[in-house]
Amino acid sequence: MLTRRRFLGALGLAPLTGCGRSSARTTIRFWNGFTGPDGRTMLRLVRRFNEENPEITVLMQRMDWGTYYNKLFVGGLGGRAPEVFVLHTRALLRFARAGFAAPLDPLLGDFPAATDDLDPNVWEAAKVEGSHFGLPLDVHAMGMYYNRKLFRDSGLDPQKPPSNRVEFLEAMRRIKKPGKNGEPDQWGYVFTNFETCTYTFLKQFGGSPFTPDYARCTLNSPKNIAALRFCHDLIKDGLVPSPENIDSWIGFRQGRIGMVFEGIYMLADLQKQKDLDFAGAPVPQVADHTAVWADSHNLCLKSGLTPEKQQAAWKFMRFLSDNSLDWADGGQIPTRPSLRKTERFEKMAVQSAFAKQISFVQYQPRLPFIFEYQTEYNLAVEKILRGKASPEDALAAAEKRINEIIKREATP
Repeated sequence: MLTRRRFLGALGLAPLTGCGRSSARTTIRFWNGFTGPDGRTMLRLVRRFNEENPEITVLMQRMDWGTYYNKLFVGGLGGRAPEVFVLHTRALLRFARAGFAAPLDPLLGDFPAATDDLDPNVWEAAKVEGSHFGLPLDVHAMGMYYNRKLFRDSGLDPQKPPSNRVEFLEAMRRIKKPGKNGEPDQWGYVFTNFETCTYTFLKQFGGSPFTPDYARCTLNSPKNIAALRFCHDLIKDGLVPSPENIDSWIGFRQGRIGMVFEGIYMLADLQKQKDLDFAGAPVPQVADHTAVWADSHNLCLKSGLTPEKQQAAWKFMRFLSDNSLDWADGGQIPTRPSLRKTERFEKMAVQSAFAKQISFVQYQPRLPFIFEYQTEYNLAVEKILRGKASPEDALAAAEKRINEIIKREATP
C-alpha cells in the first residue's frame, strides 16, 4: 500500500514537509518537462522552498516534453493549467497569445534583478508584443563536447580545441580512422540533433528562415542554401558519416567520435561516464557570423490568479531564479551574470565554456505555429543530410508549405 509521501513521489510531486497542514497554506502547482537528471535537481529546489516557506506548498509534476505542451495547452483551455509552468522561449508566443500566460511586468518592481542582472538578449527574447511573459531560468546553449584522448592520439592539442573553420575541418581529417574492414570506425565529427546543429550553421552563414516581420518564410534563400550545402558537403566529401551509418551520440560516448555539438543539458549523462575523457568548448565559427543555437526554460505564471496565489507563485519563481546556481549543478547555465561570475560557477568547466557564447546565442523563430514549422524544417534537413534532396529542392519545398501555413494563420 502506498503511503501519501510515496504516492506523491510516484507522480513526480514534492510532498509536504513538516507535521500537519495549516489552512493558511497556499498551494501552487508547478508543471515542467524535467524528467531526467534535471528533474531530480529541480525537485530538491522545490523541497527546499517548501521547507523555507511554510505558508506555501509547491506541488511539482513532471511529464515528458513530447506530450507536455499538448497537456499544458489542454489544461489552459479547460481552466486547469498550473499556477507556474515552464515554457521554452520558442513557445512563449503561442501560450501568451492564447491568454494562458500572464505578463510579468506588473510584478517586477520587487525583483530588481530583472533589469540589473539578466542577460539583455535572453530577457528580451522573453517578450511578446512588448511584455515579458517568462522569467528565464537558464540559457541552455549548444556547445562543442570533444574527446581529449582522441585529440591527443591524433596529434591535436586538447587544450586548444578548434575555434574556426580551418581548424574544425583539420581536426575532422586527423581524427578520422579506418577500422578492420577499411571503413572508418572513428570520426572527427558527426551530426547529432539535426535541427540544432544545422540551425547553428544557418545563423553563422547569416541566414534566417523568415523575413524580420515573420510575414514570409525565406528558407530557400542563398545564405540558407549555403549553410545547408556546407552541411551536405561534409557528408558527401567523406568527412562526416551519413546519418544512417552511425548512432552519433552513442558513438561519442563510446569514444569513437572526436567532436559533437550538443546542448549543455547533455552534460549530466556524460559526467556519469567515468571512462570518457571529454571537455567542453564554444562551437567553432565556420562562416562570417558568431552564432550558436540556444533555448531557455522560462518560468511562467497562469493568467487570472487571485492576488494571494499570484504572490505565492511569484515568490517561488524568484526563489528559483535566485538559486539558479543550484540548477546549474544539474547541467544548465544561469541567466544571471552575477551568478556566473562566482567561483562556484567558474569551477563548472563545461558550463563556463558554453556560457562564453551567451551574447550571440540564437533562438528559434517564435511563431504561433512553431511546432508545424519545426516539422517542415526538420523534414527538409533530414532529406538534405541523407542525400535524398538537394539543399535547394528541400528548402524550396519546406518554404512553400510554411508559407501556406502563414497564409492560413492570417485568414480570419
